[in-house]
Amino acid sequence: MKETQDEKEQQSVVFHHTLPIQLRWNDADQFGHINNTLYFQYYDMAKMDYFANIPNTKIDQRHAIVTVHVDADFLSQVHIGDHVAVETAITHIGHKSFQLAQRLVDTDTQQLKCVGKTIMVAYDLETNEAVEMWPDWVEAIERFEGKKLR
Repeated sequence: MKETQDEKEQQSVVFHHTLPIQLRWNDADQFGHINNTLYFQYYDMAKMDYFANIPNTKIDQRHAIVTVHVDADFLSQVHIGDHVAVETAITHIGHKSFQLAQRLVDTDTQQLKCVGKTIMVAYDLETNEAVEMWPDWVEAIERFEGKKLR
């Protein structure tokens, strides 16, 4: 199978966050195959856990982060008996947005099941507008990732 551009990009990413995923019986079809639309739910759970574990990146009543773009390359099937985890890293922070790299990995074999990329925007809920990335978030994320991302 030909390597995708996202797979190539992710080879240089160091993932500091991993969230094991408990596959649920109702995630599978009659053949025990996990529907690939559920991978996005797994990615969302991992994003929430990522930010919950980084100091100074808590969402409040005024501020939010919203997804503006998401894509994924599905590389291999996941079955109900597999052990998988989502690895997450922020790879770039812009003026109002940031980019996450995520991948679903079989934790027994280290086989990549899916690689994805998400672009999220800092958002003010009172003005309903994208805003500049909050400096305390940028600092906390860069500290967690161990490098400058701007």
